[in-house]
Amino acid sequence: MRFISLIIILLLFIISSCTNPARQDQPTVYYDVLGFVKQQITDLSVQKPLVRKSIGINETRSQQQTRDINWSRELALFTQADINKPALRTSYQINRPDSLTYQYTLKNSADQLTVQSLTVQVDSVTHQPRRIEAVLQTSNPLYSSKRNLLLESGPTEGQWRVNYYRLSGFQKLPYFEKNSFLVEGQVN
Repeated sequence: MRFISLIIILLLFIISSCTNPARQDQPTVYYDVLGFVKQQITDLSVQKPLVRKSIGINETRSQQQTRDINWSRELALFTQADINKPALRTSYQINRPDSLTYQYTLKNSADQLTVQSLTVQVDSVTHQPRRIEAVLQTSNPLYSSKRNLLLESGPTEGQWRVNYYRLSGFQKLPYFEKNSFLVEGQVN
């Protein structure tokens, strides 16, 4: 019995250590939105800028100014707009209307992928994203939602930083009313 356990452990170790280095080193096909957003989360968490934030759920609205923001949570939907995964390499139509704009649209609208479209406009000098827009949509028998994302950034105090973001959309459960939401943040 002990010998069989040792073989099973050894096999599990061998299987878990097997990786395909060619797959890990493949270049990104789409613009690296995830890398940019993760860097912004890190930088904003350290800098703690003042943010004028508006939140709306259905008809209820509130506003506040704060430096106390969990940027990982605040920009989480933008990390979900990452389409640079190996499984998604052929899922999006790439369009370049000009040299500074990347547009990605889901090829087959019947696909159940969350990110329906993604547009990135970069700065002509720094090639950093000036504007990121995405449409995320989820639909199944239990739940449907649509989220429109907008993130604008630019040079601030010698560093490229988010200066505005907006998340809007709705969530709908069967037998319940549709709930719309809006989150806007002006980063100073």
